[in-house]
Amino acid sequence: MKCLKCHQGELQAGVTSLTYNREGSAIQVQVDDAPAEVCPVCGEAYLSDAVAQQIFDIVNPLLKVGQKMQEEKVLPVPTVDVRFPPLAPARLKPAVAI
Repeated sequence: MKCLKCHQGELQAGVTSLTYNREGSAIQVQVDDAPAEVCPVCGEAYLSDAVAQQIFDIVNPLLKVGQKMQEEKVLPVPTVDVRFPPLAPARLKPAVAI
C-alpha cells in the first residue's frame, strides 16, 4: 500500500514511537516499538485498528490516574514508558487506511 502522506513510499512492516498527553493529566506516556506499517520515504507510521485499540487500552487508564494525580499534587509528574518486545514480521497485521 502506498503512503497516504507522501504518496511515494510503499509501506513496510516496522515499529513506531508515540507520546500521549492529556490536558489535566500529570502523566505523559511514551510508547516505543509499537508494531506499525512505516513509509520508508517520509517515515509516516500507520497502526492497525487492533494495535491502536490495545495501545488505547493501556494508555487511557494511565492518563486517568494522571488526572487524579494532578488534582492531588502529592507526587512529582511522572513519565510512563511502554515498550513492546520485537515481533516477527509475519505476526504483524497490515494497517488499514481510513
